[in-house]
Amino acid sequence: MKYNTLNASSRFDSKLSSVLNNSIWCWKPARSEALVEIQCHLPDVPLGIVDKPVWHIARKGSYACSDTWEFFRDKKPDVVWWHLIWFPLAIPKQSFILWLAVQNRLTTGDRLLVWGFQGDVNCVFCRHGVESRDHLFFECSFSSRIWLACLQRCPFIDPNSDWQSLLDDGCIHWKKKTLAGILCRLVFSSAVYNIWRARNEVKFQGHPKSEEQILKLILWEVRNRISGSSRFNKTRENIRICQYWNLDCSVLH
Repeated sequence: MKYNTLNASSRFDSKLSSVLNNSIWCWKPARSEALVEIQCHLPDVPLGIVDKPVWHIARKGSYACSDTWEFFRDKKPDVVWWHLIWFPLAIPKQSFILWLAVQNRLTTGDRLLVWGFQGDVNCVFCRHGVESRDHLFFECSFSSRIWLACLQRCPFIDPNSDWQSLLDDGCIHWKKKTLAGILCRLVFSSAVYNIWRARNEVKFQGHPKSEEQILKLILWEVRNRISGSSRFNKTRENIRICQYWNLDCSVLH
């Protein structure tokens, strides 16, 4: 930068106005071939118009967070399970925890062992074996009873499915924007979130919750989320779902 300014016979802190006089370029004689080439192109630069900032990576030239994100992010193919996490009526904090769980990035006991952790890594609920993602959701006898209780109100999910089977089935059968599809995803994300939260409360605060307390939270969150919507058609299946969940049929139209 200093080399170029010296070649232009200008100070290092010079402004553009120092080489303009009444909208006419008035450069001092160039001292390098590079500067000669630059000055040859200057007549093509329009003068006499108001300057304005242009965000070149944006489609419209003005700053947009979405355009900036698209420019800087590492683009990869869509994963098949994205609609299990991000969907209409999804609860953001639950989607985030489920997103970590699907990728097996929660700090479960088995992962802590890999990192060299020397403390207790057994399941805080049943105390049987090392805690893992698949154990916590829903091989553990404690979390399994909560999950089965949820499925009594959500008969669209196979109660015998393990974690991977739940994901596989969900990617095929839960992706529609029907009441049943939204309900399955809400139940799944709320169950994962509240069981993980209860696990942390036991592990870090020593405050265990009962199965009934966790189940009540899950059912309340799902019911409350659906009650605030009116996007579903009034079909026999949807009326039956409303009866299962004690929902006012005003959510149907």
